[in-house]
Amino acid sequence: MNPLDAYTRETPPDPTDGRRFSVRHAEITRSRAMARHSHEEIEFFFVLPQGGSNLRLKLRVENEEFILCEGEAVLIPPSLSHYAEILAGRSCAYSTVCFHPLIFSGKGFRRFIQPLLLDSQAFVLKLSGETDWQREALGVLAKTARYGNMPDIESWELEFHGLMFILWNLIYKNAYADSPVIHAYQKLYKRMAGPIEYIHRHYQEDISEEVLAAQGSMAVGTLYRYFKKLMGITPFQYLSKYRILQSRALLVQTDKMISEIASLCGYNSLTCFNREFKKYMNCTPSAYRKGSVCGTP
Repeated sequence: MNPLDAYTRETPPDPTDGRRFSVRHAEITRSRAMARHSHEEIEFFFVLPQGGSNLRLKLRVENEEFILCEGEAVLIPPSLSHYAEILAGRSCAYSTVCFHPLIFSGKGFRRFIQPLLLDSQAFVLKLSGETDWQREALGVLAKTARYGNMPDIESWELEFHGLMFILWNLIYKNAYADSPVIHAYQKLYKRMAGPIEYIHRHYQEDISEEVLAAQGSMAVGTLYRYFKKLMGITPFQYLSKYRILQSRALLVQTDKMISEIASLCGYNSLTCFNREFKKYMNCTPSAYRKGSVCGTP
């Protein structure tokens, strides 16, 4: 099957017990390529060392192609379609280490993660080990990959988070910090910080466009134009996604009734919450709570 024929607009990685990250091991063979897909999580696609020097894999991210050998990786920012297939060798074992951008919080998210949402393609990055910092980054990534499909998450979750912060620090300092996109983002974000922070603080409440615009001392039309340029979506699309994201954690990590979770996340109607949840996750809140795999077909 041609991977392009199996394109999926958004297929969230299967979360690890409802956490905002996942670590999975899988295999690609000549008869079983990875279907083309995208998701809102940041992904490290890591070709596991497997003792085969002739192994070559093609990873396509949007219109850019990467040829990978064992031990190499590609960082794939959110919402970029990608798929992989074998070029040489019988099969390829790989690991995907994915995390939602909001695994970082507050100023850390705004400074180190959110720029990727401004121009995702500008931040696609191959890690081949050609420099000292890349070799160090691949070493950290290999440590995170060892948690793939590992049970008893409570025993390794904290270490995983620590490794991800170390890995992101290496990448940001050495590959992203001086990017023109970062500088453009910082300038634009200063204009939009007020409305965005207001959504994060008040997502449980009814929010009007006038109130949001007032947070940035701008007209409503300017709010929509700048917000779309910065985030790629409208303020209220962002609000909806943020509410659903908060509800996902509550569904898995608490035993609260779904109607209560809907209310806590800003929905006045359970019907409305169910509809919005299914729109973004392609399953109902109750199915998500039971561990169903969600994603847009």
